[in-house]
Amino acid sequence: MKKSLLLLFALMALTFVTQAQTSNNKSSSSKNKKEKKVKIHKDAKHIITFSLMSDVHNEEDFELLLESPQLGFDLSYSKQTKGKLLSNGISLGWQPIATADNEIETPGYEGTLKAVNQMIHAHYTVTVSPFKQKRFQPYIEGIVGAKGVALSSSYDYDDPQQTDVNDIPYFSATLNYGYAGGFRLRATELIYLDVRYARIQSGDLKRITEIDVDANGELSYSTDEWKAPVGYLRAGISLSF
Repeated sequence: MKKSLLLLFALMALTFVTQAQTSNNKSSSSKNKKEKKVKIHKDAKHIITFSLMSDVHNEEDFELLLESPQLGFDLSYSKQTKGKLLSNGISLGWQPIATADNEIETPGYEGTLKAVNQMIHAHYTVTVSPFKQKRFQPYIEGIVGAKGVALSSSYDYDDPQQTDVNDIPYFSATLNYGYAGGFRLRATELIYLDVRYARIQSGDLKRITEIDVDANGELSYSTDEWKAPVGYLRAGISLSF
């Protein structure tokens, strides 16, 4: 009888200890999850955005942009610091405009000469985003930097023993500045949708209006004065970590 009572008390004690440990484990697990969630928000300070972009030549007719967009690519980076309203960053963009290529059959120089007309930009940005921890994060940006037009050429020989030739026959750039407004929409803790529209004022710029490659592989082009479009639209995916 005494042995049975001792065994019963031992089982009861073991049950209470087990329940206490389970409760503590659950409490610790819940606390760790909360700390992890808070840590994710604290560490989500670096933002890299990969986007498609297009200049807006006529802001009064967006249907034209949808019918025949001249798509390019934009890569941007910014760093958010907890407690600070402003974030600094950079934006790099590349937008091909036209491509010309021609098969060259000159003896000893057989190959393909390709020329690409393109626009590029490099901007420094200052972003104001007051709702950094929200699912929907509207923001505004100040922009300063440069926009350029470049003509690049590449001569790809058919003979693999010959070294291909790459060149930039023409480059023109101008300073620009402006502002932008957009939003980030959180899909997961890591992935956001980013949409931004910018209005940028640029100085005078010469663009390439015509590219020609003759049968002998001679590249020729013509330029004229050009005012870069004020608007440009960007949409893509950003990663926050």
